[in-house]
Amino acid sequence: MATNRYIDLDLDFKKHPVTKDIVVLKDENAVKRAVRNIVLLNHYDVRFHPEIGTGIRSLLFSPVSPIHALNLQKLISDAIKNFEPRAELSYIEVVARLTHNEYTVNIEFRVINTTEPIALTLALQRIR
Repeated sequence: MATNRYIDLDLDFKKHPVTKDIVVLKDENAVKRAVRNIVLLNHYDVRFHPEIGTGIRSLLFSPVSPIHALNLQKLISDAIKNFEPRAELSYIEVVARLTHNEYTVNIEFRVINTTEPIALTLALQRIR
């Protein structure tokens, strides 16, 4: 009998069609959503824990450049290592897309005690 090691609430707050309860994310999907949330969190977004987050929004208002991509890569890597103990980071790449005025973030990690890598791709751009 398989058991779920990790269970998190789906922050989209969708209603389960049968149980009418909030949908939950399990195992790899839960950790993948948590990594995504940590990357997108700003400092002071989590009440009573101002240290959680990356603070990447401030870099998004600077011109897109390879130097800022390296800074983003370091911030994201540190945040995942410090605040998501269920994920073991394998690879992270931040690509500056100058023509689109955005960064593409490619993250590969694996959930602790598993062997399958999980890929996550995010597009970071300034909201006008």
